[in-house]
Amino acid sequence: MKLKKIIKNYSEGIGFILCVSIMALAILQVFGIWTKAVNVFEPLLGLLILLQALENWDTKRKSAIFCLIAAAVIFIVTIVIWIF
Repeated sequence: MKLKKIIKNYSEGIGFILCVSIMALAILQVFGIWTKAVNVFEPLLGLLILLQALENWDTKRKSAIFCLIAAAVIFIVTIVIWIF
């Protein structure tokens, strides 16, 4: 039980860091400061969705499976963008 609480706290902290960095990179992209920021925040968005899937796995299984599919699509699109 204590381990689950520790993991939940770490996942919340990691999620917060991911959210802040995604917002900062999106602002840089929108204002044209860094035009390639989308190449960085897109995989971070996939990680955030993957983290949400892991958090929801025990309570909301259908939502977690949908999040896993969404994260997989984001990672596939990211790989395609990097290759081409």
